[in-house]
Amino acid sequence: ARGFSGDINHLKSLYTQAIQYPGFALIDVFSPCVTFNKQNTFGWFKERVYKLEDGGHDATDWNTAMTRSKEWGAKIPIGVFYKNPSPKPSLDSEDPALQGKGLAKNQKLGLTNEQRKKLIEEYI
Repeated sequence: ARGFSGDINHLKSLYTQAIQYPGFALIDVFSPCVTFNKQNTFGWFKERVYKLEDGGHDATDWNTAMTRSKEWGAKIPIGVFYKNPSPKPSLDSEDPALQGKGLAKNQKLGLTNEQRKKLIEEYI
């Protein structure tokens, strides 16, 4: 996906979608430097960016996504370019040790109260 810092609500939506997506997600954010970039300014981007979703973009079509991602000039697309309709399972969903409670609560530390007390005293 690609967003623009000048459209906070749209950018927030992209972040939400990325977090909720079960696979890998990458967001490119246009955030123009007000100090050094005198050419591609905030206003320059504001005039050019348009939202992919406003034009009926199919985010499941890889080839179209790659073509749209290369658009640059009078119009620059922002939004979700590609979303794999059938992502591979994430590593954490495949690891039985990470199912249920947090990792620290799933596993016993294996220390007796006496061993724990001795370790604490050693470092105090």
